[in-house]
Amino acid sequence: MTPYRRKFTLIAAKPDINIRVLTPNKWYESFQEIDFVADENTKCDEVPCPIRFSGYGSRFYYKGNIAKHFKDFKPDIIHLEEEAWSLNALQTVRLKRKYCPNSKFIFRTSLSIPSKQRFGPLPIWIEKRIFQETDIAFPLSINAGEILKQRGYKGAQIPFPNGVDISLFNKRDIPELKNTLDINECFVIGYIGRIIQMKGIDTLIEAAAKLDFPYKLLIVGKGEDKPIFESLAKKYQINQNIIWIDAVPPEKVPDYLNCMNTLILPSRTTSDWVEFFGRVLIEGMACEVPVIGSDSGEIPHVIGDAGFVFKEGDASELAGKINKIADDPILYNSFQKRGLERVQEFTWETIAQRTYDVYQDLLADRV
Repeated sequence: MTPYRRKFTLIAAKPDINIRVLTPNKWYESFQEIDFVADENTKCDEVPCPIRFSGYGSRFYYKGNIAKHFKDFKPDIIHLEEEAWSLNALQTVRLKRKYCPNSKFIFRTSLSIPSKQRFGPLPIWIEKRIFQETDIAFPLSINAGEILKQRGYKGAQIPFPNGVDISLFNKRDIPELKNTLDINECFVIGYIGRIIQMKGIDTLIEAAAKLDFPYKLLIVGKGEDKPIFESLAKKYQINQNIIWIDAVPPEKVPDYLNCMNTLILPSRTTSDWVEFFGRVLIEGMACEVPVIGSDSGEIPHVIGDAGFVFKEGDASELAGKINKIADDPILYNSFQKRGLERVQEFTWETIAQRTYDVYQDLLADRV
């Protein structure tokens, strides 16, 4: 997805950097298949490659001849944007050992809970070998870094959050879409993401049912639990207030964000899952949409003082937060301003520069 490759596009613009990006030619995510689309404006050498097990971050690996990219390109740094226990990590390290053993190695992790992997001993075996090869790890958060340590990683690490492309995610007028959705005359409460139980959409629907002012609930995404939530909306007699939109391509997400007066991420922690970041929150902030999130996982740390946080599963508290944003223009404008300030920590420009600095430090060690 082009918006999420911008980090490497920005790094590649540096005069002393030559980047080759190997990426899946197709990927299944959020209940839709996404095809690789080349970015004509990048200086990256982008190479889409066929894979097996699309959509499974731990199981996918590249098929075909990718060895040549290690043998011929001989990178000084191999930067793997995958988990240390994944098959792709094992594939990468084996090629590194064979063709460019002196390359520095980085992996990135989105660990969110300290539980053991559920798919047997192979991932643990892979992880130990990846740890041995790693020069520095990029955990998604401080918490993810602590979990890395618990899993036996003893090397250097620097937290790197997810980023947002502010050239794409920004405030804009989209009158045609608003007219199509018929949302010009009401307060719009929004959700964008997977339509599944752990995302807490039932809490959002219950909270909406407690509101006593005109609103529309705009829910964008796909998921297996949509019929459950539709039934719940009918139970609370607010189905006429809800607009359901199937998942949209990443480049269309900003249009729907700009239809919203507030964005909600009501995730609920389970025994084997917690919200490990909540990228849509920073995308909402970049579009000057006040955000509200539950206290699941990293959500409170992402929001900071740029929005409201409520106790996960507490529909009454969520309804109260929505009411405050809808009733108080000063608070609304304050959250817009704070959101724009907060998002500067997450821009791809900021993250790209920090990543480039790490590259320079790694290569300096070899001199």
